[in-house]
Amino acid sequence: MPRIKKPRSVIDSLIFLKKAVETAASDNQNGGAYLSSGIISNAQAFIPGLEQGMGDKARFVSNAQKEVKEKNDAIDELKTYIRDFWEVAKRRIYREELPVELLAHYQLPKSGNFPLLNTDGQALEMAPLIIKGDADAVEKGYPAMINPSAEALQEVLDKARKEASDVSAADRALDEAQEKVSNLMPEAKRLIDRIIAELEFNLYDKDDSSKRRIMRNYGVKFELAKNESPDETINE
Repeated sequence: MPRIKKPRSVIDSLIFLKKAVETAASDNQNGGAYLSSGIISNAQAFIPGLEQGMGDKARFVSNAQKEVKEKNDAIDELKTYIRDFWEVAKRRIYREELPVELLAHYQLPKSGNFPLLNTDGQALEMAPLIIKGDADAVEKGYPAMINPSAEALQEVLDKARKEASDVSAADRALDEAQEKVSNLMPEAKRLIDRIIAELEFNLYDKDDSSKRRIMRNYGVKFELAKNESPDETINE
């Protein structure tokens, strides 16, 4: 025997409530609904808040995705500048026969092999060390790096830091929107349970087929129990 399958997700709960209210309004015009005016009014008053909460969440999801892309682009640019800085520094030191120990100012080993920059944190931590190293080298009388310069690297670093901060702010806003929707779900569940209970009570004298047909019109869905064979009643 098919059994009631209650909505579990936020969107399914909203669809159920809107369908129940819509059908109740239509049935009222045609001689009477199977739901009380009180539960209909409560659902009507609740739906706009749930819709707004879902809309806010969707907007913040989109904004968070945008901020993550901008942050990733900024970090990629920073990594490119760091690697360019290393490449130019290494070539200049070898070309001008400067002390190989100077590589340490730019966070490079004597071999000149580039350190890993696999994560955002590695790039964000490495850049300021390189910038300071260039300043220290200048204090010792060596020429400042150019193409890119430490100043150019600083600008790219500042941009990457800002974009990373924007992601954190967007994530916080998304978390708050998600929490607001989650806080609405207990009331949505209570309304759904009441609607289903009223339908079952008011349809008590109906045969099972008619009962399920009417309840489906109010948004109720049915499913077969586990290991139960399908029969014609599931879609009557």
